[in-house]
Amino acid sequence: MGKQITAHFNFDEFKCPCGCGGNKTDTSFINKLETIYEYFTKCPDGISAIIVTSGYRCSKHSVFVGGYASDAHTKGIAADIYVVKSDGITRYNSREVAAVAEKLGFSGIGIIDNTAVHVDTRNASDYTNSHWFGNEITGEDNIKTFAEYLPKQKVTATTSKHTLTVILDGKEIIKKEF
Repeated sequence: MGKQITAHFNFDEFKCPCGCGGNKTDTSFINKLETIYEYFTKCPDGISAIIVTSGYRCSKHSVFVGGYASDAHTKGIAADIYVVKSDGITRYNSREVAAVAEKLGFSGIGIIDNTAVHVDTRNASDYTNSHWFGNEITGEDNIKTFAEYLPKQKVTATTSKHTLTVILDGKEIIKKEF
């Protein structure tokens, strides 16, 4: 494996898959991916990995796979990922991952299929449009929010009672419930 960049990602995961050897992935983008990892560590199903299926792409390769010659991948600010639960097999649903990415401040998010998601950190200075949420399954290109897909937080309350009984010389003198 390649040189470790952060706790959970290494250089080889982000190299252009065409073999050109290019990798201009922005380290602040990779650090942002770490926030997704951290988020899922706190979920009941946990996390074992974030798999990067496409990180940096040279212009030629990006066009070859259906992207654009100057898309977010070519700028080193994007990755296509899926998130694996702690069982090491099951993947989180792409809608949930998209909602988490939105919550964590990613500005470009696209659902690729049921488990794969495109995430990027585009802004007005490094990309043509500073915000894009889309769904490649349905063709929707202007999704307002993925927030409805965030897992619902379960709140539980316990109502157990305790009793304090004070007995003096065999006689109950105080009995209090709290």
